[in-house]
Amino acid sequence: MEVKQLGFLGMLSYFQVVVAGITDPRSAGNATRYSLKDAILGAFAAFFRQNESFLEYQRQLNSLCGRDNAQSLFGLVNIPTVEQMRNILDGIAAKHLFPWFRWIDQGLKDQGYLRGFEALDGNLPKFWVKAPSF
Repeated sequence: MEVKQLGFLGMLSYFQVVVAGITDPRSAGNATRYSLKDAILGAFAAFFRQNESFLEYQRQLNSLCGRDNAQSLFGLVNIPTVEQMRNILDGIAAKHLFPWFRWIDQGLKDQGYLRGFEALDGNLPKFWVKAPSF
C-alpha cells in the first residue's frame, strides 16, 4: 500500500486495514464478547492517549459528551478492560503488525523524514533496522 498520508489519520487507517487481516484465534462463544479489532485498537488507544485509567476516562467522556475518544478517534465499538485486552492479545503474534511498521518505515523514507539520519552513501545507522519479513 502506497503511503499517502503519514499523519495520525493515515496511520490509523492503515493500522485498521492490518488489524482487519488478522484471524481471531478464539473459538466462538462467550469468550468473544469483545472483537479482536476492539482489543487491538483499545490497546493502541490506551498507549496513544496515555491516561492513568483509559477505560475510566472514556466512561467519563461518554457520560459528559455522549461519545468518547475510543469511539470517535479509534472506531472502537466496545472497550475491553485491560485484563480482557491482555487475555485476547496474548494469543496474537506481534508479527501480524509488522506490515504496519514496514508501511511507516517506507513512508518516512519516501517523504524524506530520514534524510537527516543518513550517513555515507545514504545509508541509515544500524539502529534503524527493519522488521523481519514473514
